[in-house]
Parts: sequence; C-alpha cells; structure tokens
Amino acid sequence: MKIIDMRVRAPFAAYQNCNLYSAEIISDEGRGGARNWLIPPSVKAFSMDLLIKEAQEANIEKLVVPIRKSLDGKNDDLVQLINDYPQQIVGLAGIDVANISAAIQEIEQYVVNGPCQGIILEPGQDKVPWFVNDTRVFPLYEYCQQHQIPIFMTYGGIMTPSIRYYAPEPLDDVLGAFPKLKIGLAHGGWPYVTEVCQMALNRGNLYLAPDFYLIESPGQNDYIMASNSFLSDRMMFASAYPLMPLKESAEYYMTSGIKETLLPKVMYQNAFNFLDLAADIK
Repeated sequence: MKIIDMRVRAPFAAYQNCNLYSAEIISDEGRGGARNWLIPPSVKAFSMDLLIKEAQEANIEKLVVPIRKSLDGKNDDLVQLINDYPQQIVGLAGIDVANISAAIQEIEQYVVNGPCQGIILEPGQDKVPWFVNDTRVFPLYEYCQQHQIPIFMTYGGIMTPSIRYYAPEPLDDVLGAFPKLKIGLAHGGWPYVTEVCQMALNRGNLYLAPDFYLIESPGQNDYIMASNSFLSDRMMFASAYPLMPLKESAEYYMTSGIKETLLPKVMYQNAFNFLDLAADIK
C-alpha cells in the first residue's frame, strides 16, 4: 500500500539543533520519543539517507516536511532538501505571522513561485503565540484561499504555553470565514477530539492528521470511528517522526481498526488530495 506521511521533521539543516534529536531523550536500549518505542537509526545518526531507506522499507512514497520558524528554521534549507530528494520530499514552508505582509511575501516566494506545496503555521508554538481567529491574520488566510494553498497547522498536543491556543472555537471561526481554504491539523486537535470531528463534519475544509494521538492515546477510538464513517475522506496518516518510527506508526494505523477498504484513503489519497498533488507535483 502506498503511503504519504504528513508530518516528518527530517534530519536536515533546519532541525540540526532541534531537541527532538537530543541523545538525552533516547535510552540505552534505543527507546524514546512519544511512546517509548524503538527509535530508528536515522534519528541517532541524524541521516537523511537512512531516513529515505526507512521510508522505502515502510512503503512511504512521500515525506511531508515542515519548517519550524520557532527554531529559526529556514525555508531555503527546505528548498535545498526538495532539490536533493525531489521524488520523496513534499515541503511545507514555515511562516511566521508576526509581520503579515512579510509572511505573504514568503508564501509567494516559496509556494506560489517556489517548490513548496503548502505552508505550516504553529500558533501555540511560535515565539509569540497567537490565536488563529486573530483578524490580523485574515489577509494571510484570504491569500491562501485565493491561491488554493493548503495550510497545515500544529494544532493540538502538549507543547504550548496554554491549551487555549488549541481551543476549537477560534479555529471554527476561521473555517467558517474561509470555507474554500483547506486546513489540516497536525496532532489532530487533541485533546478536543469530539469537537474537531464535529467541525470537520460541519465544515468540509478541515482535515485531521492525529499522528501519535491515534496511537495508544485517549481519544484514539474516536479518530478511528471517524475514519470509518464521516471523515473517511479527510483523515490523514502522519508519524510525527522523529518522535515515532515510520514503519511501526504506519503498521499501527493499518491494524488499528480502520476498515481495510478505507485504508488507502487514510494512508495516501486524503493527503494527496489535501496537498493537491494531482494538480501540481512540484
């Protein structure tokens, strides 16, 4: 089965100093990450070549790589990565909303006129956290809607100064105000699982990528139920590498209870559609 992994913080220049790769979080037995599973060799070696090998062993066709601006990640490094691995890497340009005019210019440079397929926003993790329904950011949403640019957001999880930045109501304001703007959620809006599933049902422009929150986590059965019913077209697989290994994460999804007939959608086609890869594989 072909697979697209929607969230891979790959071992390249933009993550060189990222604490996700710290040897201190890996035990002597090689375990660590989000669920204390065995961490793959590419993490310890900080090796793209090993990561590509691991992706091939897991039947992962595309690795979707975001830039994290809060770690001073540079989109130019992502462009180089795409050039180095054009068949395997799909890039999401990291965007800082501190200056909206500059942010839109960066989207134009790296997505509209560049090799990236979409953008990544991280409202709860940016150096200055912000709420997604801040009208100051609306021109950026409008620009992305106009140019059919998908927005992936880190929205959910634990690494935020306040759970308020992941509350469902502000996000619903944005979904309603920009109904043709595709928004995907890394961490799947967790822990607001029921609420984000309702929003996705009510708003046809919301996609969910729960990554390891569909794995050994409260709420996982609700994600699985949604995958088997009204969200079968908008649930997407993601590993959240390096916090989880590629192959084992994919295998967990495929044996989690998601219907066999729907697995090709969850593991591949929904991400393909979200990223509009059919229209423009850059």
